[in-house]
Amino acid sequence: MGPFNFYTLIAVTEKIRNLHIRVPVVWKYLFCVVILLFGSFPRVENSYYARLFKGQYAHAGLHSGFFYSEEELEFLDHQITRLMIDNQFNGNVLVARYGMLIYEKSFGFSSFTRSVPMDIETTFQLASITKTFTATAILMLQEEGFLSVDDKVKKHLPDFPYDNITIRQMLNHTSGLQNYMWMVERHWRSRSLPTSRDILDLFLRHPRPLNFTPGQRFDYSNTGYVFLALLIEEVSGLSYRDYIHQCIFDPLEMNRSFVYDLHAPPAMDNRAYGYRQWRGRHIIIPDDNLDGPLGDKGIFSTVHDLFKWDQALYRSELLPPSAWQQAFENARLNNDSLVNYGLGWRLQTYLDKPIVHHPGRWHGFRTSFKRFLDDHTTIIVLSNNNRGILDVIEGIQNLVYYDEKEIWMAARDEELTDDYYEEYEE
Repeated sequence: MGPFNFYTLIAVTEKIRNLHIRVPVVWKYLFCVVILLFGSFPRVENSYYARLFKGQYAHAGLHSGFFYSEEELEFLDHQITRLMIDNQFNGNVLVARYGMLIYEKSFGFSSFTRSVPMDIETTFQLASITKTFTATAILMLQEEGFLSVDDKVKKHLPDFPYDNITIRQMLNHTSGLQNYMWMVERHWRSRSLPTSRDILDLFLRHPRPLNFTPGQRFDYSNTGYVFLALLIEEVSGLSYRDYIHQCIFDPLEMNRSFVYDLHAPPAMDNRAYGYRQWRGRHIIIPDDNLDGPLGDKGIFSTVHDLFKWDQALYRSELLPPSAWQQAFENARLNNDSLVNYGLGWRLQTYLDKPIVHHPGRWHGFRTSFKRFLDDHTTIIVLSNNNRGILDVIEGIQNLVYYDEKEIWMAARDEELTDDYYEEYEE
């Protein structure tokens, strides 16, 4: 239904119904229907509204007046900004509610070395948020009939050294593969940067046992996603970079996003550099051999482009709803127990609300892309000074859901009280 859902319908209806203007009630509800229809046709090519819902022209306050007063927006802006400053945050933040952008701000420097200030179009290494794009590419190839996620990897990579690992198990981190980074540090002797194919060759030249039988348990594995990038190349006939650009970035007009392939370095303007802190100084973290392989990391993007990505998922662009549902389902182990990871997405709840998200950490970059599915709320945090951002993320979601949290906690307290007295009386 586009960027709106029934939760949004209720919110819009209540706001319009309560407007203190002398208009027949039926006209208020008719206006509500028009708003919903407006949000249901975001595919109109090159229209202002289509670009709006891709996040291209959204800014704080645009259409958010349906849901927030000016005072509420000012309060959120003040509180989130204070949270960022208190946590010495360096980077960019974007917050959307009901699919509408309500907060965006830049903090600090993209380059401490040259004292270049951050701005909202600065690109960041996404680190493991890259996995959401890699997994989506695999599901797109499945929809096109080139593969099935339940295929054995060896079917598409004949020289793959493990017979019993499926594509799904690499997607949901239950493959048992050992860490490729250890293999590179121990066995890579060339001065050139290794590719994903080189990683496979390392596993062929230096055989390693699996950590466990595939499907036996969850063990987060960057190795699986490097091999998924290689699989995309083998099946599609395109490089990983070209496939992601042609099939995801270009259709969604994610014009500031790119795959950072060091074997064919892209032109980069206004990018953030990753830093670590040492004795009060910011030390830049250079690229190294581990930046060669792609799929587990390697994509640079902006908060605005990630917002386009977020909205495209709500509109079920690129994939049909059934495929997105598959991506957001809990993985199941051999013993039938569930894992809080889908196909390229971490899964959790907050105030009983389902969340799909992915964090990232690489070479000084700390990132988070968090999507609250029930009410189309999105929190995007991109940082480059190696400081933890968990307190920032949790602080933002507590501010955005302040009223709901109060109600939720009161209801939980009431349930606990009822349970207590029932137990006591028995």
